Parts: sequence; structure tokens; C-alpha cells
Amino acid sequence: MTRRELIKVLSSGLCVAGSAETSVLGEAMVSPVAASAARGQSATEPAVSAEDRATSSARAVLSRLLGTRVEEVSISWIPLENGHQVYEVSVARGKVSIKGSSGVAICRGMYAYLRKACHSMVTWSGQHLALPAKFPDFAPERVVCPYRFTQYYNVCTFGYTTPFWNWERWERELDWMALHGITMPLALEGQEYVWQQVWLAMGVTQTELDRFSTGPAHLPWHRMGNINYFDGPLPQGWLEQKRDLQKKILTRLRELGMTPIVPAFSGHVPEGFKRVHPDARTFTLLWGGGFRQTMPRLTKTFFLDPRHSDLFKEIGRRFIQAYNQEFGQNEYYLADPFNELKVPVTQDHRYEDLAQYGRLIYESILAGDPNGKWALQAWLFEDVHFWDPKSVKAFLSGIPNDRMLIIDYGNSQREIWQANEAYSGKPWIYAMAHTFGGNNNVKGNLPRIDEKPAEVLASPEKRNLVGWGICPEGIETNEVVYELMTDIGWSGHKIPLDDWLVDYSRARYGDCPPAMREAWKLLLQSAYSAGSYNSRHAWQCRPSLDPKPVAVNAGPVFVEAVQQFLAPADQLKASQLYRNDLIELVCQAVGGSVDRRLAEACKAHKEGLAQARDHMAQELIDMLLRIDALMNLRNDRRLETWSNDARSWGRSPDEAFYYDTNGRLLITFWGWSPLDDYASRVWSGLIRDYYVGRWRTFFQGLAGKNSESVGLWEQTWLSTPYSPSRPRPIGNLVSEAKSMLNVCKGWEKA
Repeated sequence: MTRRELIKVLSSGLCVAGSAETSVLGEAMVSPVAASAARGQSATEPAVSAEDRATSSARAVLSRLLGTRVEEVSISWIPLENGHQVYEVSVARGKVSIKGSSGVAICRGMYAYLRKACHSMVTWSGQHLALPAKFPDFAPERVVCPYRFTQYYNVCTFGYTTPFWNWERWERELDWMALHGITMPLALEGQEYVWQQVWLAMGVTQTELDRFSTGPAHLPWHRMGNINYFDGPLPQGWLEQKRDLQKKILTRLRELGMTPIVPAFSGHVPEGFKRVHPDARTFTLLWGGGFRQTMPRLTKTFFLDPRHSDLFKEIGRRFIQAYNQEFGQNEYYLADPFNELKVPVTQDHRYEDLAQYGRLIYESILAGDPNGKWALQAWLFEDVHFWDPKSVKAFLSGIPNDRMLIIDYGNSQREIWQANEAYSGKPWIYAMAHTFGGNNNVKGNLPRIDEKPAEVLASPEKRNLVGWGICPEGIETNEVVYELMTDIGWSGHKIPLDDWLVDYSRARYGDCPPAMREAWKLLLQSAYSAGSYNSRHAWQCRPSLDPKPVAVNAGPVFVEAVQQFLAPADQLKASQLYRNDLIELVCQAVGGSVDRRLAEACKAHKEGLAQARDHMAQELIDMLLRIDALMNLRNDRRLETWSNDARSWGRSPDEAFYYDTNGRLLITFWGWSPLDDYASRVWSGLIRDYYVGRWRTFFQGLAGKNSESVGLWEQTWLSTPYSPSRPRPIGNLVSEAKSMLNVCKGWEKA
């Protein structure tokens, strides 16, 4: 794919399809060995007891965490308690005893001890392990998880965070999951390899599949039937590498005792399928309520009319059997048929149509696995204008209660489960999303996260509530939110938040001096008491003369919290996790001042004050470069890291270029204007090389010094291989942070 082609692609929002070689395989059938496999274990292999599986998997995780100190930990297995995970911890004379009902339970028990007794913490951005020469004694503690499942991930996480992870990164994530008590993650990698085999065996050509697929970072929305033929096709190497990666992921999940949720057929078919079955009727769907008309028309998707029930079930059967043959036997299968899509129902038979859709998707899962259960994200029910309680009830009516699981993750801001009678007795998971688009702005409604799950768990209206879910569209942000969320998953009651934050700070930074306590009080009054699905600074948005931030809290209370957080820097600056948090807090506080300076510069232009406009524009751009330099101190906050991870999947320079371009496309333009900067990041490199570049182009245009449009500048940047410019050097983090805050304070007084 040439640079010229890419520029054309990005300007139109479409991608030129290529081709990939593959062999056409016959119908995939489940072998007797695969059919008899338990949790992916071959029937020809010796059986592994629950005790051995739990203890060996937990020991492996703890060995990677503790090194040789793991020899001081006694690990043993105990059975579930009424179907719920359980662990027991006790420490006497420096000898640690951990018992648990699975590898996850054992790891969770050890991590709880490390947090409480050793003031230690393991996070995505680093860890604080304060292990004394002798493990502190600890009174015996037995904890039973109040839920059958602690669920993790949103379908979109596999686009906004994980698309370019290799096994090394996935192994760290799986260790994090075990230590934090996750028992039911979505496991969605590798499915495109299986779908390729299924569609080819059914007569669809590889060329038609190339025109069906999307770019790797956009796969979540392809899987949910929102888009086809966008920035594809996927190289064959991608399909094979992801297949191999998924095998490792599923093996580890099963060893640890987790129950993965894997994909199923939701009704969406390639356009080429209509050539093979000309008599099969499909509904043409376009994604997106308010921006449906602005989408590239070629991204339309096709939903198979359920009146072709035999064909519908045949596709579902083929996929699940081929999937389980490739990856081992499963239990829960995810199918999201109408995610943010208009449901094709007739006016006179609305409820009958909905019932037929639900029943047929369930039957297609059953055709592939007679013991299978349908997992459904309840996000589609958030459109309450269409999904009134009677419609929801009709859709769910044809599925036996014990053969379905509903993941209701829209509860970060509002709840729909009560209006829908807790889904009429279907097992369901009360979940929260925290953030959409993977934005890493400082945010999260900690009081709501703390209070609501316990309230719902105690409610007589909860009916068949079976789990707590953590479903962000992107992770590796706001680690305090996820420490609390995972603690909530193992607590049946409200946690005293003030005390919890003191313990959190000790475990994270090594101490919690008075100024830190005050900082958390103020953070709870500002950024951490008003969660938002999506957020970004005005300077992260496409340039205009009316720049406005989107739900970013950087007001006076937040700024005072940052000042208090900075106060004990001399005492805590040796802590990597303290430095990580200080960087993000300062950048958000300063970023809020940049937003206000930006508005003032635009106002000056409107008033004809060109000199004032240019002076303020230079000031705010200079401050953005300082924000960029602070973020560059964190490897996980660099565009270069994202770009290099993407390029690492390429088997040739052309493939590496393709992955790099696709990854940057998602977090900037996304694909078309209504989603501009939806997945924005406060990342080094992205700030100086993209956001600053756009604003420079914009202000130069206002000054008559540049005729290039912002749109053309964006397209050129996106279609050029990323080569990061050099960030500004920083001598001392604390001194620079104080200086930046002081400059902004001067702006506010001016």
C-alpha cells in the first residue's frame, strides 16, 4: 500500500482492499478428542486435579512477582464455598499460608496480604514491593467472594488498549488479573482466523473477505457488526499470530481457574455471502445514531434475516465447533447483534421479531455447543427509546434463564436493570465502564463505585445477580479506580473510602503524610467524584475558534489537590508510582490552564487583537511542549511505545507501516469526523507531534502565514510513518512541575 493510496484512504475515511493468500479448508468439525476436552485439556493428556492446577498456576504467578521469596509461602487448595471463590490467609513467625479455591483465589489472597500487611501494590504502570526481611504476622482471614463471577473487559478494550500486545505484555496482564481476583474475562483474540476458515468453507472468496475485514485496531466494531471494509484487509500473518497468541492466553486463563467468555455468531455476514446464497435476505445496517448519515457508505454491515433459521444456525454451529476445535472447549459465548444499530423489526410484529432474534442467536450457539451459554453485553438496551421494558423482555423471552448471562455495564452514570426487572430472572452482572475511548485523563466516580455495588447486592430487586463487572473501553489509566473496583469485586459491603485511600497511598507510595490525605479529600471533591464516559482537553480537540474541553475536571479544587499532592514530594519522590501520579495530576491541572489560555487567544482573534492572539498562542504551545516533556518521563505514556508495539507485528516493512498507521488512526481521527479525538490520549509524542502541530497550523492560518488546512495537515501526518521528534529535556520532575503550576497561576491572575 503506497503513501499516495493512504492519503486518499484517510481523506475519504475508507481503505483500499488488497488480497492475501490462503488455502480453502473444508468444513471444520469437532474431533472426538476436542469434544471430550475439559477446559481445553486434551482427552489424551493425563487429568490434572483441581488442587494441582490451582497451586501450580498460583505459584507460577507469585514466583514472577516475589522471586525466591515465594519459597516462604505455603500454597494449598480448598473447595469453592457454595459455588463462590474463597481464600484463607494466615502468617505466623514469618511463614505465609495461602489457601484458595483456584489459582485466582490464591493469588488474590496473597495480594490482599501484600496490600494490607506489607503496604505493597502491583499496577499496570509499575509496582511497589516493600517486602521486609521477614513477612509480618497476620491474623487468619477467610474471604468468600460475594459474586460467582468478577468479570473484566469491554469488547472495545481489544481496540483501545490491547490490539498490539505480544505474549510478554499479555502475561503481565494475566498476572495482574489473577492478583486482582478476576475470574471471568472476555477472551476475544484469534477469532478472525477461525472466521476465515468458516467463510472460505462456505464459499466466500478470500477477495470478498478482504473487502469485509477492517484494520486491527478497529476490530471490536467489526466484530459487533458496526463496520465492514474499513482500513483492511488484515494480513494473513496477523490472523496466524493472533491465533497462536489466543492459545497461550486461554491456556493460562484456564490454568488459573478463570472462565473465559469467547466469541459466537451474532448474525453479521460478509457481503460476499449474498453471492453464495442469493436467496438469503439480509438487512443493511449503518452504525451510529446521531452520525449515521456522515459515515462512509461502504462501511455498511449486513445482518442475516432470522427467517433463514437453518442457515443462521448452520453458521453459528460451524463457527463454534471450529473455534473449540482450535482453542479447546468453552462454556460462555459472546454475541452482540445490535450494538448501537437500528434493530430491523416490522411495526406490526415488533415483539415477535425481537423474540425470534433472541431465540435464534441462542439456538445458533446451542447448535455448536449443546451446553453453551449466551453472554450478551447489555449496552444495546441503553437506547431506552427503542428498548423499552416490553421490548427487552420479548428479546430475552426465548432463552432459558440458566443458558444466558447479561453483562450490564452502563451503570457508571445511570441504571436500566431496575426498569427491566433485573432481566426477568436471567443471570446478570452489575458492571461499570469507567471510561470510553481509553482516555487517560484523571477521572472516576470513586464514591459511586464504592456505594452502588453493595447497594445492588443487598437489593431484594436484584433477582439473579451473579457478578460484578469492570468494563472500561480502555485500561492502563487511573489505577486508583481499578484497585477500588477489584476490591469491590471481593467485598459484599461498602468500603470506608477515606480509610481505604490512606491504606491505598501507603501501599502505592510507601506512606501517606498529612498533605497526601488532604490531596485525596480534594480529589474526591473534584476529578474523582464525577466520572465521565469520555473526556478530553480543548487542546486535544480539533482546532476551532470555539475550543471547549469535554468533561475534564481541572478547576480550582482540583488544582489545590495537585498542590497538596506535590507538597510531600521530597518525602515520596523515590516512589515510581508517586512520580507517575504526580506527572498525570500536574499535566491535567496545567492542561486546564492551557484550555483557558486557548479560549483567550481565540477571543483575541475575534476581537481583532492579532498581537495578543499570537503571544498567547505561543505561550500555550510552549506549555503543551512542557506537558509533553513531563509525560515523556513515563514509557507507558508515549506515542512511540504504541507505534513501536504496532510495528512489531509486521512481517515486512509495508506491514509494519500499515499497523503503525492503523494504530495512530484509531487514537486521532478514528475514521470519520463525528469520532475525531474520541480516543484521545495525553501522551508524549502525540502532544508535540500531533496536537501541537494542528494548533500551530491553525494559528498560522489565522495569522495568514499558512494556507494549509488542518484537515490536510492531519491526513499528511497520519499517512506518514511515525518518527518521533525529540522531546524537551527535563532536569528535575518536581522543580519543573512547580514551575509549570506557577506559570499557570500567573496566567490566571493576569
